[in-house]
Amino acid sequence: MPNYINISVVHLKNPEELDRALRIRKQVFHVEQGYSMEIELDGQDDTAQHWVATCDKINEDGTIEHNFDIGVVRLIPKEEGVAKLGRLAVLPCGRGLSIGKKLVDAFIAYCKENGFHTIVLHSQYPRRGFYEKCGFSAKEGQDQVFEEAGTPHIKMWLHP
Repeated sequence: MPNYINISVVHLKNPEELDRALRIRKQVFHVEQGYSMEIELDGQDDTAQHWVATCDKINEDGTIEHNFDIGVVRLIPKEEGVAKLGRLAVLPCGRGLSIGKKLVDAFIAYCKENGFHTIVLHSQYPRRGFYEKCGFSAKEGQDQVFEEAGTPHIKMWLHP
């Protein structure tokens, strides 16, 4: 079983780097969870901010794959200082290593430094507990479960 070390979160600043994020999203959302690529490629990536969690992967034979991308998150700027957190994905091999938390922490730090006073997200309903641990909550009166892309979701908020 591979080992993952030196995990860091990188803010992708060049459009040419977007493929790094899309590879992870395709694996998690399309291959693993069964969403269509039409849903996944929603036309918002060019105006969004993206972060990738990367690490060194130590294979069973002792070889090391440097800069192995293992997780991703996307920010879509909304009106009036609101940022939408979306497309958070961690490859199955990286789950349980706090990679999702590292991505959310980098996202929140960026929001604080760049004038976003509110973060909103649509959590897949079974994964809402993760976001609650990160400080997000559903607003009273806006805590209804709704369907998005054929999956139950709930809207959650954070005011960093």
